[in-house]
Amino acid sequence: MDDAIREAVRELVRDVGYAALTMDAVAAKARVGKAAIYRRHASRGELVFSALVHGRETQPLPDTGSLQGDLTALAQLTLGIFSDPVVAAATPGLLADLKQRPDIAQRFQNTFIAGERAEVANLLERAFARGELASRADPALVHATVLGTTFAWVFLLGLPPGPALAPRIAALGVTAATEAVTGD
Repeated sequence: MDDAIREAVRELVRDVGYAALTMDAVAAKARVGKAAIYRRHASRGELVFSALVHGRETQPLPDTGSLQGDLTALAQLTLGIFSDPVVAAATPGLLADLKQRPDIAQRFQNTFIAGERAEVANLLERAFARGELASRADPALVHATVLGTTFAWVFLLGLPPGPALAPRIAALGVTAATEAVTGD
């Protein structure tokens, strides 16, 4: 049943958009009762979050041997997520709901953002251990640099992410890592 609900949400977000998504439509598409959905998800935002983000496990980023390579891998991953048509269709509405629903926002932070931030902290620690960084960098700033730039590129500027974009975003992350130390 959970898979049917998740797939129905993905199809409906793609077909009608986040704003037009209703619990009734999800129930009909998934061929389940609306009560079954409400037992699992208290709101549309929680339902979409669960279908698009909650089940997505953070994959360890490869150790490419360089900070530039590691941040390029992170930028490619983030661009891939944002380029998913379903994620792209849901993100603006979901972000609005996150602002209005602190409980969902906290779960988003705990599952999606925290996992990525931990990966950034790991790759920065590797770069420090290799001697690429003179001091420990601020993982939050580097993560915000990569995540924010990819978000702005895809959602605010509406530009296509070409193959040269990830290394360019990674270069911004390297600059953030080398110029801002933890605690600044």
